[in-house]
Amino acid sequence: MPPFFVSIVHNYFMNDYSDHIAIIGAGISGLALGCTLKKAGVPCIIFERSSGISEYGAGISISPNGLRVLKYLNIDKQLKEKSGNPEKASLFSNGTKITSFPVEVVTTSRQTLYKVLLESYLSLSGEILFDHELSEIDLDTPTIHFSNKLSLKVMHIAACDGIKSFCRKQCIPLSGEALYSGYSVWRAIEERKQENIETHLGANFHIVTYPINENRTSFVAAIKTTQAHEESWKAKGSYEEMSSELPSQVEDIISSLKLNNDLFKWGVFTRPKAKNLYANNITFLGDAAHPIVPFIGQGGCLALEDAYTFGELVSKFKNDFDRIQPCYQNLRLKRVNRIQRASEIQGRLNHISNPVITFFRNWIMKYTPIIQYRLMWIWSYDLEKEIKKTN
Repeated sequence: MPPFFVSIVHNYFMNDYSDHIAIIGAGISGLALGCTLKKAGVPCIIFERSSGISEYGAGISISPNGLRVLKYLNIDKQLKEKSGNPEKASLFSNGTKITSFPVEVVTTSRQTLYKVLLESYLSLSGEILFDHELSEIDLDTPTIHFSNKLSLKVMHIAACDGIKSFCRKQCIPLSGEALYSGYSVWRAIEERKQENIETHLGANFHIVTYPINENRTSFVAAIKTTQAHEESWKAKGSYEEMSSELPSQVEDIISSLKLNNDLFKWGVFTRPKAKNLYANNITFLGDAAHPIVPFIGQGGCLALEDAYTFGELVSKFKNDFDRIQPCYQNLRLKRVNRIQRASEIQGRLNHISNPVITFFRNWIMKYTPIIQYRLMWIWSYDLEKEIKKTN
């Protein structure tokens, strides 16, 4: 059984949810949107195709821009109490420490974040149905159809169904195919105590470890390789395979994973930059809207920003989606595409193999405030201020 499992069902089904926003997917964006809408008194219901929630070896870092959303939802303290709260991050290159700098992030597991969001949503009398897989969407009505033969008429559809979004494929079929990025990522959760964040850079790889609570640590190793791996967070791998893909110089860093039976390998794929975040009667959020490579830790934070922004606009403009959707896109599209570009660039910087370029990269990181500068424009974003500007 997964470490966290929940299944909630109704005693009856309404076929008419025409005053509800249907949220497809109980991931970060879906649950955060549910919380935002319920706080604003907007009727909504979440549909999730899985039977429950499991972490699958996935940690997550929530930077100040994402924490700001959790604070607006009054759940930041709950998350901090159950998570890691590192005070600094250290960077190493080929085993040598380059620099350290203070951070204001919460490092946790996706499971913990999901649980905090779900508990908040349920405490607001939120409705959620697991084991409901979407099979068809009629945007004109709008009506959603599920593989269990349930059909519901709704007011609007919020597509929060992740990187392989069924909603996006059906509603914007020409949005572009996924292409292998040239990176694969190993993930695991270790029963090991660590206080702060450590990032180890090397030729064609980097490793990040951080605490997710008092006794557990998240391990992530990104490897540059031409051999494509499947795009799945649930695909398991072996220690022997992982160690064969990493240089012997990191043996001390990865050796604690030898007996870990829950090593997961994820092929990282890219998709074309988002050009639009909505269509008739449907709006896209999180990875369903703008998948991002994981090299600056902003996927979850952008999902939180999307959810809060869209939810607040729904409340502000009182379900007038002709106003809500363009405002949402104007607020989000430029920012998410800029962060997506920054993440792709960071991936290349992390995996430099040329020793001369590596030397200059390390010198700049050690003797200039470039890291803090690159992070500040992302972390300092005040979405509440931006939402208030809309009219």
